Amino acid sequence: MGLVYMINVHGVNMTYVNTICENSGMSQHAPDTKKDRLKLARERSFPSARQAALRHGWGPSTYAAHENGQNDFGEAHAREYARAFKVSAAWLLGLDAEMQAYDVAVEDAAPQPQPNASYPVPVEFPRRKLPVYGHAAGGLERDGKFILNGTKVADVLCPPQLESVRDAYAVYMHGDSMLPAFRPGDTIYIDPSRPVTAGDEVLVQIKGEEGKPPFGFVKEFMRQTAKELVLLQHNPPEGQERIITFPADRVMTVHKVVGRLRG
Repeated sequence: MGLVYMINVHGVNMTYVNTICENSGMSQHAPDTKKDRLKLARERSFPSARQAALRHGWGPSTYAAHENGQNDFGEAHAREYARAFKVSAAWLLGLDAEMQAYDVAVEDAAPQPQPNASYPVPVEFPRRKLPVYGHAAGGLERDGKFILNGTKVADVLCPPQLESVRDAYAVYMHGDSMLPAFRPGDTIYIDPSRPVTAGDEVLVQIKGEEGKPPFGFVKEFMRQTAKELVLLQHNPPEGQERIITFPADRVMTVHKVVGRLRG
């Protein structure tokens, strides 16, 4: 209905008409904020915020704080409210100017994953090479014994962890006494500067018998005393024990294994 007022401006009578729209009781101003839009959407189905919250299993205080503007709400809540009130989440978030009806195909679509990759980082390959020492002896046994007298038999690329280790070197694995940890033909990387503790794989250099060159083994370190060196082999040859010992006066070096490359 309309209310008519008669006013006088500078001696001229003017008629002023104020029109009042009758509706369901919802606010007449255009909803410019997220809270206003949320309230407008809720009023279409529920007379109070508490009723809406209880009907849909939301915390009444949480929902009320969103509707009255005390707390902001994001996309996740907007999608939930949109589904309940049958409007679009984009409109609730202020992304659409006009109220849009709820569209299942749009609103329930799984969010697209955010990119988490970057351009490839340039890889610097090692330039340094390590010497490979040792070679198989005639009549090689399965225990992995090989001649280790300082003769270089090859060069291999240095792994990154040994780039700055001056005396690092490598050997080739002989025999199958350390299966499954090491297989015949594996390249074994050695860092002589690292301390050795029980359970470490090690390369040991042992003095040969009179007139014979030193030889090497790759085994698991157990302990070393003033009397002897005690080692463990995982897959001993037939007739040998898993634990082997060498007299201390025959042990030349015990160096830690820090890596391997499958042969």
